[in-house]
Amino acid sequence: MSFNFIPSTDDNVQTAELPELFEFARDLKTLELSVKDDEFYFVSRNDAIKIWILKTLNMQTSRFNHRAYSNDYGNEIEKLFNIPCAESILKSELKRLIEEALYVNPYITKITDFNFKKEGSKVKSNFTVSTIYGEFDQDYEYIKE
Repeated sequence: MSFNFIPSTDDNVQTAELPELFEFARDLKTLELSVKDDEFYFVSRNDAIKIWILKTLNMQTSRFNHRAYSNDYGNEIEKLFNIPCAESILKSELKRLIEEALYVNPYITKITDFNFKKEGSKVKSNFTVSTIYGEFDQDYEYIKE
């Protein structure tokens, strides 16, 4: 199964059960690969998880659409924006779909403190992600196209 993240194969990595997580460095706004000294480079731990989250929650990363990845990878959020519903239902379903998309990652242990703000066709989300490496706040913005 491929979840589109790169575990380390280094035998010197010291973690409880999972190998240290690595991901190609990316710009957190555009998701374009970052370059240092004319070469792509890796980030690790929570920096890698942040990139994985942004790629997973991207509206273009629909579950079941990419043969290279497991059917567990991606999200179904786009479907939510194609049906009219009350704001309370939108927020509740968005929370459920975010959790469903992110909990497939074994490095993520808990997702809490969800906040949503609707502005026209845009929904801004903020939540706290706890991982085996610690916790951080994550922002994501959905725009109905």
